[in-house]
Amino acid sequence: MLCPFIGQCRSRTRAVYRQTAVYRTVCCSGYTGSRCEAVCSPSCRNGGTCSSPNSCSCQSGWTGSICTLPVCPFGCANGGTCTRPRVCSCRSGWTGATCSQPVCTPSCENGGTCTSPNTCTCQNGWSGDSCNNDINECAVDNGGCHHTCHNTAGSFECRCNSGYSLASDGRTCNEPPAVPRNIVVSNVGKRTATVSWVPPPNTFPNQLTAVSAYRICASQNQFQEGNRVVTAGQQSRMYEFTNLEEYTAYFFHVAAFNSFGEGASNDPIEATTLEAAPSAAPLAVQAFPNSSYNITILWSPPPEIDRNGVIIYYEIQLTETENGTEFQWTSPELTTTRGSLHPHFHYEFRVAAHTSIGTGPFSAVETVQTLPAAPTAAPTQLRVSNFDSSTIALVWEPPPFTDRNGDIVRYHIRVTEQETQTIFEYSSTSQHYTLTSLHPYYNYVISIAAETVGVGPFTTGLLQPTMESVPSSAPGNFSMAVVNSTSILLSWSELPLPERNGVVQGYTICLTNVRNGRDTDYSAVSGPYSIVNLHPDFTYRAEVAAVTVVGAGPFSSQIEVRLPEAAPSGPPTHFSVDELSPRSITLKWGYPLEEDRNGVISGFRVRFISNNFTDLEVENATITIEEVKPFTLYYAEVAAFTMVGIGPYTVRIRVLTPEDVPSPVSTTMLEAIQGSPTQLTVQWRPPEEPNGELLAYSVCCRESTQQPLCDCDSAISVSSTSCPCGDLEQDTSYHLQAMFPVGLPHVKVIGGFSPYTNYTCFMTANTSAGESSPGIPHSSTTDESTPADEPQDIMVNSLNSTAILIQWSPPHIPNGIILFYTIYINDSITFNIIAAYQNSFMFGWLSPYQLLNVRLSASTKVGEGPLTESQSVTTDESVPGAVDNLEVLVLNDRPSTSLGPPLSPMEY
Repeated sequence: MLCPFIGQCRSRTRAVYRQTAVYRTVCCSGYTGSRCEAVCSPSCRNGGTCSSPNSCSCQSGWTGSICTLPVCPFGCANGGTCTRPRVCSCRSGWTGATCSQPVCTPSCENGGTCTSPNTCTCQNGWSGDSCNNDINECAVDNGGCHHTCHNTAGSFECRCNSGYSLASDGRTCNEPPAVPRNIVVSNVGKRTATVSWVPPPNTFPNQLTAVSAYRICASQNQFQEGNRVVTAGQQSRMYEFTNLEEYTAYFFHVAAFNSFGEGASNDPIEATTLEAAPSAAPLAVQAFPNSSYNITILWSPPPEIDRNGVIIYYEIQLTETENGTEFQWTSPELTTTRGSLHPHFHYEFRVAAHTSIGTGPFSAVETVQTLPAAPTAAPTQLRVSNFDSSTIALVWEPPPFTDRNGDIVRYHIRVTEQETQTIFEYSSTSQHYTLTSLHPYYNYVISIAAETVGVGPFTTGLLQPTMESVPSSAPGNFSMAVVNSTSILLSWSELPLPERNGVVQGYTICLTNVRNGRDTDYSAVSGPYSIVNLHPDFTYRAEVAAVTVVGAGPFSSQIEVRLPEAAPSGPPTHFSVDELSPRSITLKWGYPLEEDRNGVISGFRVRFISNNFTDLEVENATITIEEVKPFTLYYAEVAAFTMVGIGPYTVRIRVLTPEDVPSPVSTTMLEAIQGSPTQLTVQWRPPEEPNGELLAYSVCCRESTQQPLCDCDSAISVSSTSCPCGDLEQDTSYHLQAMFPVGLPHVKVIGGFSPYTNYTCFMTANTSAGESSPGIPHSSTTDESTPADEPQDIMVNSLNSTAILIQWSPPHIPNGIILFYTIYINDSITFNIIAAYQNSFMFGWLSPYQLLNVRLSASTKVGEGPLTESQSVTTDESVPGAVDNLEVLVLNDRPSTSLGPPLSPMEY
């Protein structure tokens, strides 16, 4: 059999192949031997059997791929390992078939149980690793025993002190109650006190040990109970004593009762009833001043019977009589000193004693006055006023009442003259004073102080100037210097400060024209001072005085000076244009007015202005300026001058020269327009010298073959002007092609030209004065176009019965380069189009005696021109072709022949 797939056979049947009558067994992969038994590698262990290739069937208790892993059906607990079937190898501390039993070494004693490795759980009363240590229950809370705890092996017992018996619970001993706890004395008043407590501890409560009552005692002696004893029920927790004595010390005790008797009481708690306020005032209250600012008050305590407690301090009340200000403070002593008082003020005072409960009655009111002192404030409302420039009146008010500190006996007045730093002292018993003999317009600082037993502070200095007056002297060092022929400079020194008598507002200058006696006054803020616009060659006399707001002081001594000559102060008269042409200007004028000449007129200066200034000097009152430019704006002005200098110019006049013909126009480009065979583009630059307002540009052109393009009657023009350029080198072949208005751009398209023709053109410019001379001519050829007419002199001849010859001449107006000719040949049936590149063409392969129609056209690069008229031609004849439809008939025994025409002529 064949293996069903690699590595596996479905049965152990052998596959046998015949070879020369010899059979051989071949096993599938994974099988071997004559019986093809399964192979396991490595081999199965512990009695396992190889059931299929590399697959073992293990005996009970084993598992794994080769049966080497033992099996423990109940598992091995606590980290145990299965070492052979159903046998666990336990970790240290464990034992048993499944390693679930802990091991304690040594073993647990006294009934203890091993619950985990080396861990024993002991019964009550025992402890330790193996439960072999007795627990001392008496060590914790006395084992719960009332008196004495006795430890035994694994247990304990309670015992009572002598005289007591153990109760039925085995722990409690019968005895009186303990001392109540947390005893507090509170709410202590003058005659009352409240005692509170917490019941004593009762560790083993029962009917015999329960508290049945309490006894509370208040005694004035801590070692005796006294007679204030009360009893309270078992539920009581506080008791209030009443009718106690005031401010008396008491000692309080509390004890509990049960069926066994009274227990011990607490240590005494002391409390004192409260005090009362004194019932009488202090005695022998008195006071005396120590200074202007403090007093001392003394007293004795109230009678002892009226103190009603411990006097802890005294309360003092002090009232300032003058303004009602009150002061209150306390003192633990029988004397007190009060400072920071006001000098020379009256004060009322009284004293009261104070216990912890309150204040007793005040003593009777007594009075004391502090000593006087110097005022602590300056007089107020100081007012000043001026009567004249040397007097100041003063008025003021006293210091505030609270700052006088006594009776004012006089006032001190301090005056400081700031300009000299001199101090003047005055005094007054009244509240006003007048200062006299002061310096005019001096600054005085005034302050005032009041005096009682001493002098108080001065007021803040009040700055007060005296009134101004006129200056008391003239400015010194007065001088006058000539600046030029029309101005002088005056100088002087300032007045000394004591002589100004005020603020010098300025100076008054009196200037006298000696020639005409006329006086002119000038005002100057300060010197030096310049006086201008005087007349040259005049004599002037001057003096100066200082001025305050009150008026002018005395004038200085007069100074006299004469001014020199000057340039004219007025321009020439009647300035105008006398003659004018495009290339020259003549100007004329008159002399300045007599009063403006300021000396002898030496000559004239003419300023001629275009793009720059040109100054020309002449002696006479006229000038002709040559080589000016036509149609150019000029400005002119003229001034006269003396030996000293030049005077002012006249008002500038405007001169526009007349127009002239322009300079030649420069043509910069003349070229054909692609696709526009009848137009040219012309570009030019305006004339370098337009010499006027340009009116138009003209373009004149001719064919370069010297053949006229047009005459003046048919020229393309924007006006009816005849050709303006016919005299160019006596050549009349130039004609006006176009005229253009002036404006941008300087490029135009002109038309009316023949295609593919060379032209020479030049340009001119026009002003109102005429036309410019021609510019340099430029040449250009117009672009090609389609031919304007058909080929000429066409001849069509038959060469034989199968060919014709066509001959022709080019068109008269080809409008470009003829690239080829197109021949159209047709008969009644066919139509042929043929391109020819010469002026003749032979057309063959025709039929004999064939009628043909022939037409021609010429073509440039732009396109095809018009066709010629149709011309007809017939090829020559030839012999006929074979007879068609030959028939032979026998009629009456005689043959008869019938035939049609030849199918076609014979072709050669």
